Amino acid sequence: MTTIKAEDVRIPRHAREAVARHERVVVVNHERPTFVIMHPDDTAARPATVRPGRPLREALGLLASAALPDPGFADDMEAVLAEVGRAPDDPWAHS
Repeated sequence: MTTIKAEDVRIPRHAREAVARHERVVVVNHERPTFVIMHPDDTAARPATVRPGRPLREALGLLASAALPDPGFADDMEAVLAEVGRAPDDPWAHS
């Protein structure tokens, strides 16, 4: 982590007060987020890297403990498809 002195930057009072309340302050440059200023105590509480999703072992355990498929579901879907007709070649095309 790089450290700079407070006198090297100008942080408005309302931003300092927000950080003191443990709110994150987003600094924008040309209307785009550039930096995030946050309270130092908030960085220690978070893990350095947070990966989205679940570990594979946990996901497989959830799937294994899920209810079994309804045996009549396929029959119900066949009946719906027979009533509605053939599915379009491109289901995302404009209708």
